[in-house]
Amino acid sequence: MKKQRRLPVEINLALGFLVMILAGAVLLYLPVSHQEGKSLPFIDALFLATSGVCVTGLTPVDISITLSTFGSTVLMILFQVGGLGYAVIAALLLGLIHKGGSLTEHHMLFDTFGADNDMKFNTLLRFILASTFIIELIGTVLLFIPFSQNYSVPRALYIALFTSLAAFNNAGFDLFSTSLLGYNDSPLVLFTVAALIIIGGIGYVLMMELLVRIRQKRRLSLHSKIVLSTTAALLVGGTLLFYLVTDMDMKNAFFQATTTRTAGFFSYDQAALTPPAIVLTILLMFIGASPGSTGGGIKTTTFFVAVKSAFSLLRNKDATAFRRKISGETIQKSFNFFSMALVLLVISLFLLCITDGELGIVELLYEEVSAFATVGLTMGITSKLSAAGKIIITLLMYFGRVGLLTLIAIFSSRRTRVSYIEGKVVIG
Repeated sequence: MKKQRRLPVEINLALGFLVMILAGAVLLYLPVSHQEGKSLPFIDALFLATSGVCVTGLTPVDISITLSTFGSTVLMILFQVGGLGYAVIAALLLGLIHKGGSLTEHHMLFDTFGADNDMKFNTLLRFILASTFIIELIGTVLLFIPFSQNYSVPRALYIALFTSLAAFNNAGFDLFSTSLLGYNDSPLVLFTVAALIIIGGIGYVLMMELLVRIRQKRRLSLHSKIVLSTTAALLVGGTLLFYLVTDMDMKNAFFQATTTRTAGFFSYDQAALTPPAIVLTILLMFIGASPGSTGGGIKTTTFFVAVKSAFSLLRNKDATAFRRKISGETIQKSFNFFSMALVLLVISLFLLCITDGELGIVELLYEEVSAFATVGLTMGITSKLSAAGKIIITLLMYFGRVGLLTLIAIFSSRRTRVSYIEGKVVIG
């Protein structure tokens, strides 16, 4: 009997996301998902479903006046499944792999999810579910307080729940038409949403390790130290730079530095950003959140390792961090991921300039980086994109969430290779 060949884990995950996107698109296309007198073309429903499952936040329509309560609830479920579901699916696969599966798949999935090989599946899964519920509940309660001053109690509670889930899952969707511009003077709203974004962006495994290590008074792992230090540096540095190059006050500069890390909410008009602020926003969006989190981007660890190893190469020394040597395999992976992301963005920008060049190259670059990094910030051109442009942005959101992992898995699969004699290439 011929042995059935199994697909790699990453491809199964990518196909799972694709199924969720298509199911969500069908539901959002149904008339029951639209407010009276409104409709949603299927390409926009597909775009919105992809943005939801990939926890991006870009939308070609104003969902506050287009989607009904049913439609916005479907969207809320999509970005909750997209954020939480990625971790849960990975955790479930960990449990299956403990019972069977190849060693290659085992290591590949642990590396993808950022979990230790000795981590217990049930413990991890319970922590993911419990922490998500508790954090989102606290966020809902805190946001209900200011929202209840402008809306009825049921509506304020629904908006608070929607916003809390969107923030923790780094999705960036809102029910206000203008995101948080109307609450840019509310510290409770800005800092609550910012806290949800940061917590959702550092990753479940790191949160779990923090609780365990603090309770046991043990030192943090190298991964956790890199994530925390890089996150803190980007938040502090980003806040100061936004404060200096724009007319934002400190709390809105902090919020801008936070939301660019793949969240998508905004308390400042993105079309009014100064040129330096646009460059800074694009850079922060490209870096994104941390591995194993609800956010996107190339990840803080990739950025840290790439920068650290580049400086170490100039000094002809080994790349180290916190008195630990960074392995050559880790350095190679970081540069591979970094390079693939840049190539994808360059190709996409070229295509967007062909399909929607009249919208402006800066605006298109901003939009595509936001899509790839699953951020959701825009300079107001999403609804103006052509059908071809929307397809390109849709694919970027998908590849930014799951596609590069699949490509890396395919190209790094262990096959018999021919060995060649090394040749010298002059660099620089």
